[in-house]
Amino acid sequence: MSFDNVNFRLFLVGNFPETLLGGLALNVVVALVAFVASFLVGHLLAFGRMSRILPLRWACTAYIELVRSVPLLIVLFWFFFSIPILLKATPSPLWTAFIALSAYASAYQAEYIRSGIKSVAEGEVEAARSLGLSTAAVWLHVILPQAHRRMLPTYASYFTSMFKDSSVLYLLGLVDLMQTGLIVAERYPGQMLQVYLTVGSLFFIVCWSGSRLGKYLEWRLAPREIGPKHEPPAPGAPIPLSPRPLEEERHAHA
Repeated sequence: MSFDNVNFRLFLVGNFPETLLGGLALNVVVALVAFVASFLVGHLLAFGRMSRILPLRWACTAYIELVRSVPLLIVLFWFFFSIPILLKATPSPLWTAFIALSAYASAYQAEYIRSGIKSVAEGEVEAARSLGLSTAAVWLHVILPQAHRRMLPTYASYFTSMFKDSSVLYLLGLVDLMQTGLIVAERYPGQMLQVYLTVGSLFFIVCWSGSRLGKYLEWRLAPREIGPKHEPPAPGAPIPLSPRPLEEERHAHA
């Protein structure tokens, strides 16, 4: 029996539905759930870091800087070993992966959201307030929509990064794409090259798709020039003068 006889479905979804979801689908689901959860928590951290309440600002800043300063693997082990001690219960490896990856990504999402908020011009905020909008209305209808619109390419790129980070889930005992590759490679040690080429290709397809989505959003949201484009004159060439209207000529000689 050779590697050619291995069902390619194992790399995509594992033995689902006979067992839990596995393979590439597990990496995508964990990355998606963690991305949405970290997006919501990231708002709270971003608002906390910009808060005028010093203890809250210090706490949010400390969390963001601490999490961003350590590898994901350390955060994963923190939650894997600390949750049973704190909660007196042992969650499943899948829930541990959701919580750990969400907590890790929320620190990065908070900085992206804060950067988007800071990019909104103060004049637009003042204009909205001059129209009588409340503080909540200004945030919901002026600041946050513009901030998220400008950061959409960054969000797409970061999801790609999160998907790559999910390759460490096999350390928790989950049969994700990486673990599937390890199992198949152990079963067929003479064909490890084909196995890991398959795993790498699947990771590349998803990451490349996310990268192209980010590029498309960046192009789609880029500011456009209105009206015809005028090429600048060559160095040393005379600058053409547009003819003045007849009315201006009449007033000039009056």
